[in-house]
Parts: sequence; structure tokens; C-alpha cells
Amino acid sequence: MRWRGGTLLVEDYADRVRLAAGYLSRLLADAGTRVDNPADEPVGPEDAAALELTDDAPLHQFGCDPAPGVTAAAVDGGSACLLNGRSFWLVAYRAGTVWHRDRDTFATDTDPLQLRALTQTDAKAAYAEALALAGVKRERDLADLGGVVDVLRELAEWRRTAEAVAAARPGDLVLVDGSLHPGPFLPAGLVEPVHELARERQVDLVGVTKASKLRWGRYAPLVLRVRRRAEGELGTEARWYLRVTGPEDPSEVYVARLARAGAYAFRVDAVRGARDPGELFAVLAGLSDDPAFLGYPYPLAAVHRVVSLPGPMLADLRRDLREAFLREGLSEDDVDLVMRDFHLTLNA
Repeated sequence: MRWRGGTLLVEDYADRVRLAAGYLSRLLADAGTRVDNPADEPVGPEDAAALELTDDAPLHQFGCDPAPGVTAAAVDGGSACLLNGRSFWLVAYRAGTVWHRDRDTFATDTDPLQLRALTQTDAKAAYAEALALAGVKRERDLADLGGVVDVLRELAEWRRTAEAVAAARPGDLVLVDGSLHPGPFLPAGLVEPVHELARERQVDLVGVTKASKLRWGRYAPLVLRVRRRAEGELGTEARWYLRVTGPEDPSEVYVARLARAGAYAFRVDAVRGARDPGELFAVLAGLSDDPAFLGYPYPLAAVHRVVSLPGPMLADLRRDLREAFLREGLSEDDVDLVMRDFHLTLNA
């Protein structure tokens, strides 16, 4: 550190950065064989639910199939906290579906934007009500208000996923943003009927996770480790997949790279219809060649753009909320107290 007249001019933190980078590099080099159970991520590396995955697990290459005439439906949702009053929240969410065939998005359907003002008590009641409407029993309570917006959005997404599977023809695909396993507050009874419906209708139900928390070993991110191994064995210009779960698992989990020049690999979940894995990944590759989103299925990119809640939209909603507060008779000072976050003032 350099001081002048009692004032800190420059803080030299290069050594601390170097130490942190070295520590994390050693964690990423973990050579264990235990993988988090994808149905219950994350688990401890010694947990009985963990899976075994060794460096001789086979990597498979596949081609690219544009699959003429095959329809792909894609489902996603967007959510945000508009107002965090600590004892209450105002949340916004919506879900939508796009339908895509022969490089054309021919139909888009989006829910109206939902706004929910919730206290802790309201959140628990809304959670129980939403699960009851979905026809499943609550297995646990929400720990805090922060989880309710994710649950409400995910319920909307799974409702749309079930509708898309029911409307799809045999041989079509239904793509979902994220895992095909339920989140921590969604019962398995919510998603298992959708999986079964996909198998009955011979529809490929596929989930693509943009940022997986699964670990290989104690700390190494699964997707990063698989990709590093694949590029060492197959080179940097190959499409490949590696199966993580065993053949008895009804919802299969893979790590895959869907474009030869794609910058990313992803966790891919699949409940397969009639296609074998190589055929399915070839069709996914055919959907993942858009230059703007190379290596990611275009229908999922399209539906994400439809349902996301971008910054300007959230700013408009907060402005409208402020005006509504004033019309309700709150003073300017009270509105400021409700809507301002002093952290933003400190961080400016």
C-alpha cells in the first residue's frame, strides 16, 4: 500500500489475486471420480447419492441433422424482483413458448406479465396454492421470500412444457431452459407425468442448462472438466457428448458440445422418444448453428428473448409503480423509503 498524508493512494492487491487464482486452480484440477447426483444437486462428494464417473467414460462424436419437417417447441420463463421491502416483495414473472420448424419460428405464445406482491405469509400461501392447482402435494415449505418467484416461474414453465408435449407430434422435440429435474421446492410428482407423456407420445423432451452447478470430484465444475478432456482427446473442432447418468435413469444427463466452433458446452438432460442419443444430438446440432448463438439451440434463444425482463422494462415498471404509489396517497418521502436501496447509494 502507498500512503501520503494519511491517505491511501494505491492498494497493491496483486499478491492476493495471485494467491486466490492459485488456490482456485488447484481446486479445478481435482482428480476425483464422484459427480453430484443430477436429481439432487449439489451433494457432498462422499454422499451416497453421488455418481461415479471416471476419465475413461466414453466420448461420442455426432453429425448435424437439419431434420426437415420436424417441429421444435421451446419453453422458458423470466422473472425479477421489482421491490424488496425485506418484509415484503413485489415480483414479476412470465413464461412463453415458441414453435420452430425448418429454420422458421412460426408461432409464439407468451403469458401476460404476472405481478405478485407478497409478504412471508402470502408467499407460503401462494406456494401451497400453486402446487395444489398443479395437482401435486407440497413436500416442504419455502425457506424465505426469495424462493417464491423462482417457484412461480418454474410452475408456469412446467405447465407450458406439458402443453407443448401434448401438442407435439411423434418425432418432434420440446426444449426446456434448464434441467428436467425439479428444483428444490418442486415435487418430483410435478415433472414425472410430463416425462412419461413425452415417452408415450415419442417426443424428445430436452433440457439445456446454461450454467450447471454439477461438480466432478470435490470442486471441479463438471462441464469444464469434460470439455477440457474432450478437447484434449478430440481436438477443438468436434461435436461430442458424454453421458453422465447410467442407462437405467429415465431422465438421461449428458455434457455436450453442439457446434464444432461453439464457444460453450452444456449440460443436456433428455427424456428420449424414438431417437438414439446420436440421432438426438445430431438434430440438436442442426438447431444450434445460428451464428449469433452458435452451439446453443436457436429456439431456446428465441424464447428467452421473448420472456426475459430486460433492464429498460424493469425501469418502466418501477416508474409506473412509483406513480401508482403516489396516486394511492403515499407521500414522496414514503415512496422513497419504500423504493430506494441504500446499497445502491453506497455503491454509486
